[in-house]
Amino acid sequence: MSAVSVDLPWFAKATRKVGAPAAFAAALIMSVPGEIHLAEVAGWSPGYARLMPVCVSVYAASAAVMADVSRRFNLPGQRSAQTGAILALILAIFAQDISHLLQLGYMGTSATLVKLVSAIPGLVVAHLLHMGRGPKKTAIEVEAPDVPEDQGDEDGQLSLIDMETGKARPRRGKRGKPKVAPEVVQAAAEKIRAKGEKVTGPALADELELSRRSGSRYLKELSPEPQIG
Repeated sequence: MSAVSVDLPWFAKATRKVGAPAAFAAALIMSVPGEIHLAEVAGWSPGYARLMPVCVSVYAASAAVMADVSRRFNLPGQRSAQTGAILALILAIFAQDISHLLQLGYMGTSATLVKLVSAIPGLVVAHLLHMGRGPKKTAIEVEAPDVPEDQGDEDGQLSLIDMETGKARPRRGKRGKPKVAPEVVQAAAEKIRAKGEKVTGPALADELELSRRSGSRYLKELSPEPQIG
């Protein structure tokens, strides 16, 4: 069964690009008062209590994004990011419930509640440090589609890969290496011939310190090798 591309209707695209982000922003804003109140109940001054939404709602959103990226590209720490995202979302939900119950008088504060709320910043820092462990490389190697030559860098490197669609797109804001002058390519070919070797794309690439793809491209631009006799 072959795969087919389906173009989403305009309203689906609008929901994804506008509706979902708007609802997400509204949910974060509505969560702010309850989380600040909960922090004040735990003993923080009003100034510091305003940071609690960052520790709860914003952290929950960040952990969810990390979990999604880890799942898509099978990165290290995938399970930790998913667990953290779920716990952070649960924490954000219960923070609102507890705050409203306290404000409406359905429950009172307790030593256990104060201890749990006070531990939130430390738990957030601990999990962020845990998710930050692992390889220092930030590039992700994925199987990318073929990219036309005019979409790659001059040195033959692939264009950037869109993490959502998996399609290649040109790099922006960065210039590729300058084009090698024909006389320099010709001189490199003469050096290869002088060694008694055949001038090939890989040989040119090694001599010019370029990628194999660039070497093959410059091979096509070479002047024909003079015939003897």
